[in-house]
Amino acid sequence: MEILAKVEGVINRALPAIADKGWIARAAGPTKSKVTDESINIINKPALELVHRGGKRWRPVSMVLCCELAGGEAEEALPLAPVVEFPHNGSLIVDDIEDSSDLRRGEPAVHKIYGEDMSINTGNLLYFLPTFLIDESDFSDELKLRLYRYYTVNLRRLHFGQGLDIQWHNNHEFYPSVEEYMQMCRFKTGSLSRLAAQIGFAVGGADPNTCLSLGDLFEDAGVAFQIIDDVKNLTTGIPGKNRGDDIVEGKKSLPVIFHAMADPDSIPDLAEHFRKAGELGAVHGVEPIDAAISLLTESGSIERAGSRAFEMLRGAKSMIERSFQGSSALDALMSLFESFLPEDMTI
Repeated sequence: MEILAKVEGVINRALPAIADKGWIARAAGPTKSKVTDESINIINKPALELVHRGGKRWRPVSMVLCCELAGGEAEEALPLAPVVEFPHNGSLIVDDIEDSSDLRRGEPAVHKIYGEDMSINTGNLLYFLPTFLIDESDFSDELKLRLYRYYTVNLRRLHFGQGLDIQWHNNHEFYPSVEEYMQMCRFKTGSLSRLAAQIGFAVGGADPNTCLSLGDLFEDAGVAFQIIDDVKNLTTGIPGKNRGDDIVEGKKSLPVIFHAMADPDSIPDLAEHFRKAGELGAVHGVEPIDAAISLLTESGSIERAGSRAFEMLRGAKSMIERSFQGSSALDALMSLFESFLPEDMTI
C-alpha cells in the first residue's frame, strides 16, 4: 500500500536513527548548554528498537484514510502519522515492563535489552514526543487546539484502561463484568484508534461533532481488534509473542470472563492454572497454559468472544460505509478492517 510506505518514511524522519542538533531543537526546543548528540541517541535507542521492528501501522494508515474520507488530501494528514503511532509503541514498552513480558514482535522485549529504567523513560517520552509535529504544522491555531484536545483526552483514556487491566490481572479471584471489560478495552485499545479517526477527520475538514461520533465507531473497531487478539492468543497464537502469554500474565480477557459466567464452579481450577502459569512462565508453563485454554475451549467461551468481536466489527464497518459515498479511501479502509479477521472469515 502506497500510504503505508509514506507512513514509514514520516515515522523515520520524526524519529531518525541518528539524531542531530536540528532534530533535538524540533523535539525539545532550544538548549542553552551543550548536550551531545550521542547522549540523545542513547535516550532514543529503546524507541528505535521497537519502532523499527515494524507493526501493522493500521492506526496512522486509518488516520490518513479518514482525512481523505472527510474531503482532505492524504498529504495533509501524513505528517501526523507519528502522533498515533509513537504513543502506541510507548505503551507497548511500558506494558511489557508491567506484565514482565519476555517477547515483543518476535524479539526480546525492549526492557530486556536496555533495562527497565531507560525503557520506562523512553516509553514515556513517546507519549509526548510526537506533539512537536502539531506545533510545527501549518494548521490554524483553532485546529491545532482541537488536535491537542483529542490527543490529551485519548492519552488519559489509554492510562485509565491500562490501570484497570493491571488491577484485574493482579487479582486471580476477581472477574470483571462484560461491560467493565468492554470499557477497559475502549480506554486501553480503543483510545488510539479513536484518536486516529478524530485527527484524520479533523484535518480533512470535518466538524467537531462528526469527529466525535465517527471516532466512537473507530473505538468500537479498536475494541473488536483487541478481542480478536485475545482469541488468537489462546488459539493460533500471535506472531512474535508466546501462545497463551495472556494466561501467564493473568489477564481477564473476554474469553476468560465469558467462561467465569458460564461455569463459575470451575473458577478455582482456572485461577490455579493462572497462578502456576504465572510462576513458571510461557516457556516452562505449557501444561497449566494448555489446561486453562482447554477449560475456555470446552465452555465455548473462546468461540463466543470471537463472535462478539465479529459483530462489533461488522457493525462499525456498516455504519462507516453508510456515512460516506464509495471511494478508493473507503475501500482501502474496509480492506484494512478485514485484514484483522482469520482467513476463513469476512465482514
